[in-house]
Order: sequence, then C-alpha cells, then structure tokens
Amino acid sequence: MADAARAARAAALEEKKRRLEELKARRLKRSENQGGSVRRPTSAGNLDEYIDNLLQKSALSGTSTAAAEKRAAAASAQPTGAAASVENGVAATPATADGTAATVTTSTTATSTGDDGSATNNVIAVSVPAAAAPPVKVVETFTISTQTDKDDFPPELESEDEDDDEASKGSKDKDGEKKKKSDTEGSRETPDDTKEATIEAKLLSAEEMEAEIASKPFSTFLNTASKKVERMLGTPVLADLLVNYVGEGDDDVDSEREKASDGSRFVSAHQIFECAKWTATRDVTDMDWSPLHRELMLTSYHMPGGSLGGFGSALSAISPDDTPSSSLAPRSGELQSDGLALVWNLAMPARPEHIFTCGSPVLSARFHPTEAPLVVGACHSGQLVIWDVRAGRLPVQRSSLTTVASATKGHAHPICSMEIVEGGSGLVTAATDGKVNFWSLANLRDAAESLQVKGNISCLAVAPESNTLICGDECGTIHTIQPSPTAAGGGSSGAPRASRRPIRTLDTGDDMNNVGHFGMVTSIATKTLNKKDAGRVGLFKGFLRGSGGLVLTSGIDWTTKLWAPAYTDKPLLSLVSHSYDYMCDVQWSPTHPALFATASSNGTMGLWNLASSLDEPISGSEGIVVEPDATSGRGLNKLKWSSDGRRILVASADRVHVLSMSEEATRKKGDEETKLMHQLTSRGLLNP
Repeated sequence: MADAARAARAAALEEKKRRLEELKARRLKRSENQGGSVRRPTSAGNLDEYIDNLLQKSALSGTSTAAAEKRAAAASAQPTGAAASVENGVAATPATADGTAATVTTSTTATSTGDDGSATNNVIAVSVPAAAAPPVKVVETFTISTQTDKDDFPPELESEDEDDDEASKGSKDKDGEKKKKSDTEGSRETPDDTKEATIEAKLLSAEEMEAEIASKPFSTFLNTASKKVERMLGTPVLADLLVNYVGEGDDDVDSEREKASDGSRFVSAHQIFECAKWTATRDVTDMDWSPLHRELMLTSYHMPGGSLGGFGSALSAISPDDTPSSSLAPRSGELQSDGLALVWNLAMPARPEHIFTCGSPVLSARFHPTEAPLVVGACHSGQLVIWDVRAGRLPVQRSSLTTVASATKGHAHPICSMEIVEGGSGLVTAATDGKVNFWSLANLRDAAESLQVKGNISCLAVAPESNTLICGDECGTIHTIQPSPTAAGGGSSGAPRASRRPIRTLDTGDDMNNVGHFGMVTSIATKTLNKKDAGRVGLFKGFLRGSGGLVLTSGIDWTTKLWAPAYTDKPLLSLVSHSYDYMCDVQWSPTHPALFATASSNGTMGLWNLASSLDEPISGSEGIVVEPDATSGRGLNKLKWSSDGRRILVASADRVHVLSMSEEATRKKGDEETKLMHQLTSRGLLNP
C-alpha cells in the first residue's frame, strides 16, 4: 500500500515537472516569434525564473523524500552503524564518531525537452547533509501562482476523491430508483381520463351500506358537514333572533303588531327548538344562557315518561366515551337514559349542538362561568356532574354519592336548585331535605361548607350584591341565609365545615292581604346587579335598599309576590293570575328595573311593568300565548332572560321557545326605577 502511494506521488511529480517544462518552452517560443532578442526584466521574466526554481525544488524534493523513506526503512531493518543503502544515485552516510552528521554529495538527473523536441539529461550536484539517527521525514509545501491558465496545471489525483465519488454515485442511484418507483406507483394510482370514464359506480349491498354508515370516518364527516349546512340554513333564524335593533323592523309588521290587543305585539320573533328523537316524553327542568357565547343555550331534562329506571341511581359510568357529544346518533339504550342535557344553537332549531347523558335525571344545569367547554349539572341522585364537550357525552367528573346514614359530604336527596356564587368561583346547591352545600368549582368532589334549613327547600336564588341566599320551601315559607366571614373552608378531617351563616325566616304575619304563599314556592328571582347599584353600600339584612333589593316569588297558589327584605319581612304586593293557574316561574329583566315575566301552567306568559301599573300586566289579562297549538295542554315550565334583555327562553314540556322581545317591551321610558319606587311609596306599601 505504501509503495503504491509513493509510486503515485512520484508519477504526479513527474507529470507536474513535464507540464512546467512545456509551459516554459511555449513561453520561450512565443518570445522568439515576437522578435525580442533582448530580454527585459518583466513579469514574464520573473515567471520564467520562478518556473526554473520550481523545477529544481521539485526534483530535489522528490529525490530527498524517496531517499529519506529508504533510509528510514533500512534503519529499522539493520543494526546501528550498518552501512546505508544507495538508491537513485543518492548515498546516505552514517554519523561520524563525534556525533556530527557527515556531508553527502548527491547527484540528480533531470530531463528537459528542447524547442526542437530533443531530450537532454542534466546532472545536478547538490550537497546534502547526512540524515541523523533516527531519520526525520522532511515535507515541503508550496503554492502555485495563478498567473497562468487553469488548464496548464496538473489534474488532481483521482485516488483522493475515490470514496466521495462512490458515495455520491450511490446516493444518486438510490434517489433515481426512488423517483422511478414513485412515478410508477403514481401512474398506477392515477388513471387517465379514458380509464376514469369507464369506471362504473359500485352498488353496495344492504350489509355493506350499514357497515359503511356505521364506520367512524363516515359518521364524523356526516355529522360535521350536516351541522355546517344547518348553521348556514339557520342564518335567517339567527338574524331574526339576534339582530333586532331599534328602527330596523318591517314597517308593515310593526303597524300590525301595534294594532294587536293581546300581548303578541311585544314579541318580534318566535322560534321553537325541539328534537323529538331525544326529548320526546321528557320535561325541561332548567335552562341557562351561555355567558361567553350569546347564541348558545343549555336545557336539562327529566327522565322520559314511562321509564323503568329508578330515582337516585348512582352515576357509575364516566368518560372517556367514544361517542362525541356533537353527534346526533344515539348508542344502544341511550335514548332512554334517565339524565339528559342539551346545548342548543340559535341557528339550528331542529337539532342540538351537544348532547350529554348521565344515569340520573338532571334537575338543574349551568354553563361554567369561565370555561366554555364545561357544563355543570345537579342530579336527582344528589350528585354534581361536569360534562366536557371535548370528552364525549358522559360526565368527566362527579361528586361523591352520599347515603342518608352518612350524609356528611354531599347530598343524599335530590338537588332542586343550583346557582353560581362568589363571582363565578363558587357554587351553591339546595336539596329537598333542606340541606344547603357550598362548593368550589375547582373541587366538586366534596362540599366545602354545609348548613341545614328547617323545611323542604323547593327553590333558591342569590342576591348578587352580597351573596345572600333566599330560599323557598314546600310550605310557602321564605328563608334568607346571610354570608359569614368565617364560613369558608373545610374541616381537618376532609368533611365540610359546619356553616356559621345566620338563617332568618321571613315573618308572613296575620294580615290576609300580606301573607306568604299557601303552597310550594316554585321560583325566586333577584335582580341583576348593575353598575349603578354596585357602588352602593346601603345594605341592610343582606339586601340593597331601593329597587335593587326587590325580590319576586311565585307559587302554586296562583300568585306572584313582591318582597323587599331590606325593609320588611312581609310581602309588599301579591299579584293574582286571572286564569287561576299555577305560577311555575318568574324572572326579572336583567336590563329593565321594573320589567319581569311570569310563566303559567296554562301555557301563557305574562309581562309586568311595575313602573306603569301595579295591578295589571302590560301583556293583558290573557297574556302572551307561547304554544301555537292551544289544545296541546302544554304548560310553561321555566323562563330565562338573555343577558342583554332582548330574548327570553320559555320551556313548555320538552319544547324550548325563544322569544325576541320588541322595543316597546324592553325600552326604558324615562327613569323607570324612580317611577317604581314612587308607585310603592305612594300606596303606602313601602316606607323609605
């Protein structure tokens, strides 16, 4: 291997020398043709001298290098002091006795080519000192000037780049094979126009069609595509319900509405949301508007009629679930699930946006105040559940199931009401046995605080200005629960801490005109805290003084009552239904200080403006007929205003109605709050 490398280097040096001599000869011939007999000191002359010196150095370097290698090999093979070998006319003499190197005369034969092409051998004598022991290899490097053409220099050695060439060649071959293979596959997969025109559609059998429809890719595509199409088709409905500003209505429609004698003139748009496949034979138990997306609404449902499922069943199954909540297709037995909650979109009246199920009837439901994908539900079993639209139809979290014997952490009876408190960080629930629990939304597994109210609670509301609770029971009694600074936190054993919140029962008195309800209280409504009331500090007994502290209650005794707990424990006013039907719900308008709505079991909704009249509703004695079929016998279950006060949700059995209220009903006519207080004080109902 070493001999081959030396031979290659020697051949390269010889070739380099030959090219340099040819270059020198061409330059001499060019100068003779120009007729220059006298040589002037120019850059060309300097180049000739440089070439002569380079030829001498090349010869010396090649000879001395070869000789040094021979001497090193001989020194390693022979003992010290042996005679050195002579090769190529170079004699290597060992060191003298005094340790100095002897002088060696070397003769080098160089061959040059004349102008006529004849070769001449020149002998050059050079004095070279003898190599000392051990011999040292001498390597000289030089740089060739670039004053000449690139073609005049010797080519690079192919042996140095042999491996790189083979590697690059191999990679190019592989790339070519891959490209050829991909082209072949592409030509196979992509038929030409002629072949594509001759392909016939395959007729699937009944079994193949069912398998294809049941496949996950097809169902996902169908569900997503159909919802997008329905949203586009529901754009006019969404525009009617949302875009209803002052002066943008149809003049003819407005004139006809004003001529109407009943309450229909206060409704500018009416849309029914119903999915009989899921909600048939069920009743709506609660409703809520999304605080983050104004086009979304939530409804919870009781168990289907005729169901064989038992109340209070434990929720043993939780997500993960392979069925997405956005899918409309039910699983086996899912249509008969005891608990159901639906998220509706105003643009899709015929199908829900999301479907949630659980193993117990859902009696109350709320959107999470800060997390849009989460929905909180309160069940007949006494458990709290959380659904996540990203995790399927089943709950992702549930509270502990509590028995009557060990009712220390949660509820052992049905949860009849649930509200968001503490600015969205807490939750309060009330059960039918009179137990009230306070929860943290960060931990819904166990309650943080608990208290017991004397009576079977049927409904609950929160005064937003102070987080004071007001509850109604099945006997018609009203209870208030004021906050306590030491009420937060749980016990060291993990059980909820016994609450120290003071409980006060409102005294109904003996006056038959100012008594409480004679039957179960169906609903309690407090006012929404506005910016004007937020800066007030006039709290008394946990309620605001003025119109902001007024409370409404409804009952099965046909009446709706007005309370002012900051002034008196007795009801201020009792409003009787003309039809003598159960009053199922009552709700204050969130934007109008004197406007509220009532829901009757006869299927009509009443609108009251206490600033205008304390005796008659503005919707008339007949109210607003919500159900288009008067003979359907559907009573109204629940009411819920939107946050902007323009729309109201009305539930009748399993149907959900969205009523867009007209400007005549929602617009404030002057200082309505002052008018309301004047009406109450002028009749002696309230002492300021």
